[in-house]
Amino acid sequence: MQIVPVLDLSKGLVVHAKKGIRRHYRPIQSSLCPTAYPVGVVQNFMELFDFHTLYIADLDAIALQGHNADVVQGICVEYPELEIWLDTGPSLISHYLDNPITPSLRIILSTESLHSASILISLRNAYRDHRFVLSLDYKSNSVLGSQEIMQERDSWPSDIVVLNLDHVGTCSGVNFPAIPNQQTLFAMHKIYYGGGIRNYTDLLQLKNLGAAGALLSTALHEKTVTKTELQLFNR
Repeated sequence: MQIVPVLDLSKGLVVHAKKGIRRHYRPIQSSLCPTAYPVGVVQNFMELFDFHTLYIADLDAIALQGHNADVVQGICVEYPELEIWLDTGPSLISHYLDNPITPSLRIILSTESLHSASILISLRNAYRDHRFVLSLDYKSNSVLGSQEIMQERDSWPSDIVVLNLDHVGTCSGVNFPAIPNQQTLFAMHKIYYGGGIRNYTDLLQLKNLGAAGALLSTALHEKTVTKTELQLFNR
């Protein structure tokens, strides 16, 4: 099972995302990283473990309140070996796809930002060679965005993030949303879960569930998941 560290960016800094309430997000205060500057945080992640993938959420772009494109580009240049999963909301998707910074950049299409299944289908048709990631964003046990997307599973890419926003940043434990035909979901797609992961026990729970990966931020910054435990899951 792959562990994917997460960077939540706002106004050029890494912030502590908690429960999806973005107006309350503040620069990260970390036991792992002495800085909230993104390249510094990534450096500390990579010193902890040789990660292969990094998840970046450009919260300003998602909220249509600016963007952190320069920061994203800097990380891509500094760490060309990393596969970058980028959630940039709807505004910059075409920009990144038409002007790729690196071949290893993958765009996340999040249900929060997609207003219809037709947008998902049109993007996949327009950029057939791109390896999109679909994020199913849940709040109060309901998917955000168009419910129509949940009925169009034939149009989904192979990699799916299930993000429980109510539990993000809380270290409250795994709370996998109730998704219809969940067994089929795991059989047909690679599922990556994010939200509330505390420790090795939670990671083991996800592995036993059949998850392909887990998104970690708070557990890394609070050092509740160790380097040895990361090695056990990423070997």
